[in-house]
Amino acid sequence: MATFSEVLQIAVQHHQANRLVQAEQLYRQVLKQQPTQPDALHGLSMLVQQKGEYKQAERLLALILRVQPKSVKAWFSLGNLKQVQGQLPEAIQAYKKALSLNPKLVSAYNNLGYTLQLQEKWSEAIAYYKKALKLQPNCIEADVNLAKALQTLGKLPPEKHSRYAAINNDLGLAQKKAGDLKNAITYYRQAIALQPDLAIAHYNLGAALQSEGNLSEAVACYQKALSLNPDDGEIYKKLAQNQLHKIAQLQNKLKHQDPNKKLKVAFICQPFVMTSFPNPVDSIGILTYELVRLLAKDCEVIVYTPGDKFQSKVHEGVTYKYIPIKTDKSLLQHLEKFPVFNNPKQPLFASRWYYLGFILQVANDLRKQECDVVHIHNLSQFVPVIKSLNPRTKTVLHMHCEWLNQLNYKALAGRLRHADLIISPSEYISEQVRQRFPQFASRCQTVYNGVNFERFIDTSAKQNYQKQGKNLLFVGRVCPEKGSHTLLEAFKQVQAEYPEAQLTMVGPIGVIPYEYLVGITDDPVVAELATFHQDNSWITYLKNTIAQFTGKENQPKTPKPVNLTGPLPPSQLANYFRQADIFIFPSICQEAFGMPIAEAMVAGVPVVATQAGAFPELVEDGKTGILVKRSDADALAEGIIQLLGDEQQRQSMARAGCEKAVDLFSFEKIADDLLYQYENLCNQETTATKLELSTAKT
Repeated sequence: MATFSEVLQIAVQHHQANRLVQAEQLYRQVLKQQPTQPDALHGLSMLVQQKGEYKQAERLLALILRVQPKSVKAWFSLGNLKQVQGQLPEAIQAYKKALSLNPKLVSAYNNLGYTLQLQEKWSEAIAYYKKALKLQPNCIEADVNLAKALQTLGKLPPEKHSRYAAINNDLGLAQKKAGDLKNAITYYRQAIALQPDLAIAHYNLGAALQSEGNLSEAVACYQKALSLNPDDGEIYKKLAQNQLHKIAQLQNKLKHQDPNKKLKVAFICQPFVMTSFPNPVDSIGILTYELVRLLAKDCEVIVYTPGDKFQSKVHEGVTYKYIPIKTDKSLLQHLEKFPVFNNPKQPLFASRWYYLGFILQVANDLRKQECDVVHIHNLSQFVPVIKSLNPRTKTVLHMHCEWLNQLNYKALAGRLRHADLIISPSEYISEQVRQRFPQFASRCQTVYNGVNFERFIDTSAKQNYQKQGKNLLFVGRVCPEKGSHTLLEAFKQVQAEYPEAQLTMVGPIGVIPYEYLVGITDDPVVAELATFHQDNSWITYLKNTIAQFTGKENQPKTPKPVNLTGPLPPSQLANYFRQADIFIFPSICQEAFGMPIAEAMVAGVPVVATQAGAFPELVEDGKTGILVKRSDADALAEGIIQLLGDEQQRQSMARAGCEKAVDLFSFEKIADDLLYQYENLCNQETTATKLELSTAKT
């Protein structure tokens, strides 16, 4: 059983991630056992304040001060609460009490100065900002507030306006990320006051106002951003145009949508990946999560995913149903021993027995749900099971790999006739399916994968920002299929040219099962990877190769040339992209899309990738990045060295890549495309029904 401190720690983590429901439940769980526990009271008071429940927040802080009258944290938080409510004299009193208990509390000097500024007591405000900066010279908030006060008094030198505008914009981004839209909007407005032609601040202000539901002001901000023309204006113009289109669509839907005619859609996750929502770490889980939370605005959405026990949870309007797979796993362990499943074209994972218990449970539950559309990831054997128990439901098979081109034709053809729509994330995969199954060509559609723009795109106001060193980044499974060995061999050559270069590889380590790719491929380049599937050869190779790089370092404090981070949550990836000079994705297999490439493009990082699968649809060779031959370490090294030596080319490719990604890869666009496909399927059904009725009457 978790201790109170452990429960509190988890509550704080939820709170920091803006998962308020989970955080509140845990705070209240602690307080049920210890009603005056100060940390739980304080955390809950901050949470309810975020929700606008100011009176309750004040009661919780008062309870802390009754138990701990010298709690600096409680007095400081009370000052913040009073300030938010416009009770400025009370806020000043609370801040001064906090400072009497802790005269070195920098944030209290800053907030006290800001409260006095709201009362237009400029001289006193400036004095407190200077006290904060004396204690902490790099306190950005106090620095910015001091600049605002000096500007108001006409004492801020004009040459400093752009610097402080950029800082205000970036502070706004930080506040928005923390869930504080009110302060974010204040900082964006200050940025614009200092530099009226700062297009990105107008865009960010529009996005914050849109999040608040203030659409008319948001539209005005986006239109202003469009009217300005900064050096990197094309990206921001596209972003603003996308948001204006989104608002227009929303307003049109509100006018014409019948709330009683929402589509009901179910997604079926891959049962061999234990995806947990709302924090998935696998690529298809992330894709599903981002899409369903957007689709939930127009549809009723259910997601079926594997779990340890039957469980149902609702998050952001989406119902997540966890289906136990223990029995399936036991059966599969038994079936693996049968020789019949040694056929590379008919492996166990492609058989109808593969997680049959899971899909039968899902299909039976779907009978009660009466969904219009069921969306299945990768496993074609699930389609006829769903269709047999839900004959009127439209089935969508979403392929993220080449299995329809690699597995037994007869078995696949029998399954695909039950699929109403076959979606792929690239024309590379769609065209494969059309060529192999021409009888189903009309059912094949391409819907690109999406990227969370808010997470990856850099909407900070860059002021003379230069990246330090030569930082190379790889994101994906660290395995031979993704070309990790080719990258490490190429990096030896890169280091000979640029000894200061560093390579960061983000992702889990390990090869995928032999039968999933290498065992079923007809591609000789992929087939060469079989040597890495023997015993523990991949891990051995990695250890030996990385040891060669580590051995070159004589100074213990010198950064490692190669850094393997292991898997990271999506929220942490953006920082790695921002620090990278070049993103490298040297996949050996023919990829269906290449999500990390799209993320790098959105983040404004030039790409070096291989001529594999869908990559040429993402990367325009010579324009948005460089494409090289698969499994060729020399060619890969040459491409990397070329870009490292040409900063202008890196910047040009980064800008062109970001512009292309903004056009094609936003999750909003992908969700709209999917919804269009769903509605089209269901409209076909409606039209067919009407024709049947008309024929019957005649």
